[in-house]
Amino acid sequence: MSTLIVRFSSLGDIVLTGSVTGALGAPAGDVHFLTARRYIEIAQALPGVHTVSAVEDGLPTGPFERIIDLHASMRSRWVCTKISGPVSRIQRFDLRRRARVVFKTAPAPAVVARYAKAAQVTPTGLPFLKVDGARDGLLICASAAHATKRWPLERYARIAQRWIETGRPVLLLGSHAESSQLQNLAEQIAHPVTVIAERGFSQTLAALGRGKHAVGGDTGLMHLCAAAGVPTTVLFGPTTETDGFWSMGGQSISHPLPCSPCSRHGSATCAFGDHHCMTQLTVDMVWKALTHEPDAP
Repeated sequence: MSTLIVRFSSLGDIVLTGSVTGALGAPAGDVHFLTARRYIEIAQALPGVHTVSAVEDGLPTGPFERIIDLHASMRSRWVCTKISGPVSRIQRFDLRRRARVVFKTAPAPAVVARYAKAAQVTPTGLPFLKVDGARDGLLICASAAHATKRWPLERYARIAQRWIETGRPVLLLGSHAESSQLQNLAEQIAHPVTVIAERGFSQTLAALGRGKHAVGGDTGLMHLCAAAGVPTTVLFGPTTETDGFWSMGGQSISHPLPCSPCSRHGSATCAFGDHHCMTQLTVDMVWKALTHEPDAP
């Protein structure tokens, strides 16, 4: 059966589509993925995906036996009208997600569950990205598009120093736009580390095989690490692990507050100015969750 998956962004959301693409491609399905150009390498790595195209380069002609719109934006709806084939679509729960932030009501169903319902398949469990490597390093994903999701860099540096003292390598992962922040972190660590800050994802995908563990905030890169079977320790602040986006298991650390969650995706500043949801997460708390080892003296 020929299937077109439509999901333009963002990184974490596209990674999560891997929970359904494998089932859609088995045993002999023909799965085509339409996404934004910057995410082509990620879509190509997903199980069951045979061909990938960038929406900026034009639309696939079809016809497809089914089109699964996993974005459900105005743009994706318009695109689906231009391609031949019956369409099924994810339910967004926009009002419920906004109510969650304002009134602290029940969260929307998890993204993976909504993807599976739209695709009418049973989601695939972790891991669904195949990577090879030594599995000896700590992957640190310190950056985030929204400032309130970021843990202080100096605390990541102390975690990295403890890891390096055990004789194991550290890799800092991020985008090209985050390269200066990653270099700043590398300088604070003051030990040799590998910095990967690229425009695409080829080096990042290759680095996943080095991951014995990954630590970072609620970001797309952490979804990518989990999808590759890297044990994750995720630091939640303005969002929570029950808000529907994080469906990847692993260790989670948070400092529960009455104001949480304060936004759907994170924001530029803390409304109260103290950012306690992240600053109250100590280095020892993260280290213990990361390694299951006692506090450092």
